[in-house]
Amino acid sequence: MRHKTIYAPHHDFYINQSKKTNNYNMDSFHMHKMYEVYYLMEGSRKYFIDDSIYLINAGNLILIDADSVHKTASMGDLPHTRIVLNFSLDFLEGFSNDVKDLNLTSIFKTKFTVLPLSFKYKLIIENILSRLVDLGCSDDTKQPEEDTHLEQSTLLHKKLLTKLLLSELLINIKDYIGLLEQKEYESHQIVNNKVDKIIKYIGKYYAEDLTLTSIAEEFYISPFYLSKIFKRSTNLSIVEYINGLRIRHAKELLETSPTKISEIAEIVGFSSSSHFSRTFKLLTGLSPQQYKKFYANK
Repeated sequence: MRHKTIYAPHHDFYINQSKKTNNYNMDSFHMHKMYEVYYLMEGSRKYFIDDSIYLINAGNLILIDADSVHKTASMGDLPHTRIVLNFSLDFLEGFSNDVKDLNLTSIFKTKFTVLPLSFKYKLIIENILSRLVDLGCSDDTKQPEEDTHLEQSTLLHKKLLTKLLLSELLINIKDYIGLLEQKEYESHQIVNNKVDKIIKYIGKYYAEDLTLTSIAEEFYISPFYLSKIFKRSTNLSIVEYINGLRIRHAKELLETSPTKISEIAEIVGFSSSSHFSRTFKLLTGLSPQQYKKFYANK
């Protein structure tokens, strides 16, 4: 079964804790407008984020900026347990000017993508995440009139408490990043020089008519070898990666430009509007028309 993208523009907050007891790989990368905090409680994973690949271990916290292409993959058959949290900027800043002034989402713009938590901050952050999981708040996923067991005031209380805990979490992460900056810590990336050059090349020419064969010829390697090393390093096929970049830039145009959808498809490199629409919905959960309409009404 194909992995379904977590993309719900009407949900401003999402948190989930899960344990996988066997080899688990996400079937495809995904992206969303929400900021993401991913905490690995047990095991080891390989994490692909934009043009970098990271090896993460238990106790690592990962920060993923909005609209980043990302996906996780296994490092063998060992089990892993993780907590994933998504939130929108409006959810975080809408209830307090003080929180807004702190500019807490700046933590997603730094070079610190993977944070190896110290013992002190591990206890603090695990405690906050555990409380958020217990609250189980998913913002608009449940309206008061839909639940006969909870009064509206109780739901509003849970929502406010969720925002306070989220703010506390991000404040502590920001403080910890300050400590890492003093120590000149660098996030550990899995580096393959050949793949790194290929990723940079695709990032520059993604809107052109790129094929496995044309890229292989550019780097004087066989298409088979290119496909093998790229998949091994990123857990993505060349086509998946190219389409991810194209959709990412298409989303920006749909949000900010009056350009027609058919023209946007051509601008970002798709050969047809139908192929663009199918790929867009696969990766975002919405058709280009639905996506454009949603952001036109914001």
